Amino acid sequence: MKSLIPWGLVPALVIGVTAPGLASDNLSTVTQRVETATFVLSQFTADSSQRIPPSIIRKGQGIAIIPGIVQAGFIFGGRRGAGILLVRNDKGGWSRPAFITITGGSFGLQIGAQSSDLVLVFNNKLVVTQALSQSFRLGGNVSVAAGPVGGDVVSPSDPSPSVFSYARNSGLFAGVSLEGANLSFDSTSSNTFYAQKNLTPLQIFNNNPPLSSPPVLTGLYQALTSAAR
Repeated sequence: MKSLIPWGLVPALVIGVTAPGLASDNLSTVTQRVETATFVLSQFTADSSQRIPPSIIRKGQGIAIIPGIVQAGFIFGGRRGAGILLVRNDKGGWSRPAFITITGGSFGLQIGAQSSDLVLVFNNKLVVTQALSQSFRLGGNVSVAAGPVGGDVVSPSDPSPSVFSYARNSGLFAGVSLEGANLSFDSTSSNTFYAQKNLTPLQIFNNNPPLSSPPVLTGLYQALTSAAR
């Protein structure tokens, strides 16, 4: 299974044609988005020498997994992607995922880098909940920085930004500098996935009203547990 977008689709994304998975709100499509996000997370944590350090995941108060953003060359503006976002619950576990979209922004990558997938780890839960209560822009008052990669060594004396960002494809894994991207709640996909109407992000995160737990979430939670080890 690969999450890379064929290069032939890059021009379509640049001129604003909707990326796969963004136009459809049927159950199979949103379920597949969770499956793809689960696979992407496993790829970010598979190699001990090039991975998101487990301590970053353990300390994280929120995590966004956004497959299918293509970058090319030295600096290339990312324009649109779709993914999921979870927050820590009161018991220290992970909430139900809310569906999100990301638009705009630029990714500062190594020369020649091609990035298809993005993971954002939020260090502040309040920042996460505020992110989806309105249109939310990374950067500015919400600091975002390329996250550390590899070993599980993070100095507690170092101040952490609000968000750590990571990007990868089959040939590259690296922390990535991401500024100016808008993160938004995807209400249509969220309502479809949980078979509800007019859900808000806080209702999803707090599981109030009680929401269904589709089987596809089992794999997602297992991947999150593995990522923290």
